[in-house]
Amino acid sequence: MKKISTIIITLLVLTNFVAAQSFNVIPRSGKSQGSSVKNAIEVNVSFTNTSSDIADSIFTYEVIDVNIPNAWDLQICDPFACLEGSGKVGFKHDFTMKNTFGENSGIFKIDFSPNTTSGIGTAKILVKSVKTGYSDTISAEAKVWSVSVKENAVKQNKEFSFYPNPAKDELVLKYNSKENFQVEIFNILGSKVKTFSLYGGQTTVNIQDLESGIYFLRFKDDGKTISKTFTKN
Repeated sequence: MKKISTIIITLLVLTNFVAAQSFNVIPRSGKSQGSSVKNAIEVNVSFTNTSSDIADSIFTYEVIDVNIPNAWDLQICDPFACLEGSGKVGFKHDFTMKNTFGENSGIFKIDFSPNTTSGIGTAKILVKSVKTGYSDTISAEAKVWSVSVKENAVKQNKEFSFYPNPAKDELVLKYNSKENFQVEIFNILGSKVKTFSLYGGQTTVNIQDLESGIYFLRFKDDGKTISKTFTKN
């Protein structure tokens, strides 16, 4: 009888733990890199509200650790806002993420601004559900290499390409850069239907879930918007 009671209690504890988990972050640890002349080195993390409780929609984040060179700046953007002072240890802010179709996911963006200074920067952000108390930690790291004014004047020729087009199941994207870019796919009506990372010059993205039609690939590099059109069969 005692053994059965122990099993029941264990199951209840596990059930309560699962029920309490109301979000996930992917990846928990993100890395990015770039040259010292970049305006910002971005680390992007996907945040998803997975709670089945409609009232569990308010979350808070707190910056718990920052380690960056003195010349650098840091800014944290939750899925809805980029706020002044968010790059300091102790900064806290609440945001609302309802668990309804099309509104339950967003991007945490950690922007490291190197201000022409090379080095390595790290940051940690604690995210918590106000209702359940469930929490997780986002870790971000940026590596920046030095680029002189002369080197920057002769920029590397970057060509964005992808194949096949038309495409059915997946696209292979190529861009001559070591940096990490957040690429967005929009449909013909201008609605964003997918977001993914282009890292290390090449990536493959699954588009099986997209309906047949014309779509636009877009991302930014040094403030310049790069856009291409493809057809999904």
